[in-house]
Amino acid sequence: MESRYDRLGDILRDRLASDEDPFESWEPHAGKKRTAGNVNERTPPPGRMATRKRIAVPDELVEDFRVLGLPPGVSADECKAAWKHLLKKHHPDRNDGDPAVQARQAQITARLTDSYRKILTWYESGAVPS
Repeated sequence: MESRYDRLGDILRDRLASDEDPFESWEPHAGKKRTAGNVNERTPPPGRMATRKRIAVPDELVEDFRVLGLPPGVSADECKAAWKHLLKKHHPDRNDGDPAVQARQAQITARLTDSYRKILTWYESGAVPS
């Protein structure tokens, strides 16, 4: 029975016995390309943190942005994402225990929703709700 080392020696001897360069077809680092199917594609550059574009916000809404944990003037999409995240975190149904804790979480979610609705109304109409 032939061992792995014998087989490896046979492969190397065959490769080195020919006049072809065994390293000619070998590419240790493909670089910035990838193969998808039969197409060679350039890989995209690594993602960079985009700077948040902010707009001027009326003074009445600064506190509402703070409630959502965001700097004033970020986009409505970021506000929605933060609102959803905080609702999942503080929803009263997540706590099966103490009714006092559930009541407190209900107050928190009501405040979050109120702040989000004020911000959304301002983005859609330009009017600051009271």
